[in-house]
Amino acid sequence: MLHGSLPANLQHMSAARISLWSNKLTGLVPWLPIYISIFDLSSNSFSGSLPSEIKAPWLEVLLLANNQITGTIPSSICLLTRLRRLDVSRNNLTGDALQCWKESENNTSVSRANSTDQFGSIMSILALNNNDFSGEFPKFLQSASQLKILDLSYNRFFGTLPKWLPEKMPDLEILRLRSNMFNDLIPNNLTFLLHLRYLDIAHNNISGTIPWSLSNLKAMRYISYNSDYDYAFNSPAFDESMPVITKGKTRDYTFEIYKLLVILDLSCNSLTGHIPEEISFLIGLTNLNLSSNQLTGEIPSKIGDLKQLESLDLSYNKFSHEIPSGLSALTSLSHLNLSYNNLSGVIPSGPQLQALDNQNYTYIGNPNLCGYPLSKNCSASTTDAEQSVHEDADHISYLYLGMGIGFVVGLWVVFCTILLRRTWAIAYFQIIDKLYDEVYVCVAIAWARLMKYTHDDAA
Repeated sequence: MLHGSLPANLQHMSAARISLWSNKLTGLVPWLPIYISIFDLSSNSFSGSLPSEIKAPWLEVLLLANNQITGTIPSSICLLTRLRRLDVSRNNLTGDALQCWKESENNTSVSRANSTDQFGSIMSILALNNNDFSGEFPKFLQSASQLKILDLSYNRFFGTLPKWLPEKMPDLEILRLRSNMFNDLIPNNLTFLLHLRYLDIAHNNISGTIPWSLSNLKAMRYISYNSDYDYAFNSPAFDESMPVITKGKTRDYTFEIYKLLVILDLSCNSLTGHIPEEISFLIGLTNLNLSSNQLTGEIPSKIGDLKQLESLDLSYNKFSHEIPSGLSALTSLSHLNLSYNNLSGVIPSGPQLQALDNQNYTYIGNPNLCGYPLSKNCSASTTDAEQSVHEDADHISYLYLGMGIGFVVGLWVVFCTILLRRTWAIAYFQIIDKLYDEVYVCVAIAWARLMKYTHDDAA
């Protein structure tokens, strides 16, 4: 519950570590001690801009998250080549984030750091989320070969997702890009991020289809995932939690739980086409969210192979046909949302499906669904409808069969009668002749009268 402000300049302090997180401190962020290695002022009420110069060459961990800091990140931060973790999330920072690269004359990106070590080369965690940063995907990350967690969510970054991610950041485990303005397709080569177990690109302008190659994300294909977390994860400065959107809600998880989650969230984009069948290979998934896209076709029947799923959201798409019965095999499932699609038929039953939360909203917006928990009785309506269809089909078949038999029988009766009895044949033809004469006389008289009327009118 500490409050008040800090001295404006701490450069002459000999402290190697300052940790004042989760207090009520206000004022400006002070100038850092020169020999500081861990500096943590997160979860306070610091405001104003950051120091124009950050001269702390030994700094490894800088945590300023969850304050009210404004302005831009000073370019001097690019000289902190020992930085392993940087977290300035949940502030009011603006501008192009971390412009530590510049374009050379031959249009290649080079480091601005005046050191043989490039900024970010040993960084493990970078959190810039929940600010007002803009610009394209930060280019300095091309040197972040040891980065494990990257969070750029809730900003205004734009452009395409870079194809160099697997090559330049091969150790990436958590990638959060939600709520930006990224566009174009999902790069197929994301599958080469062998350690990626948390991919969140929700709320962007991503289009195209879901690449089947995502099923090759190795870290999502195993139920247990043991990560070799380095110093940045095990340090005492890594105590706070991080937000995760799962089961339709935002929850804060400590990293002991966070590192166990396996999440694929592609929701709220413009994705089209079918869900690739190969997605069933990602058996380690705990959270799958494809909602609010334009996906069509059937829900894959093998989705029941994802035994670790705790949350599945496919709402607000154009899925059709029946709900696969394999969903009842998801014994870990606690949140399911299939609302506002074109699904039909019987809702699968099972102990786990009947124990889901928010069941009233799970299937809403699918008028052709029936069965528990909906009020529409599926068994009676479906059986009656099918029975009436079958009965109608039988009636039509019997009608045509009876007409055919009657025609054949009647035809044979007439011809056989004529052929067998000569007197009947003579009487039959006399009747026909008499009818012919009567019809001929009536037609002739009617024609004569019509011509007379026509002649009188002409006169």
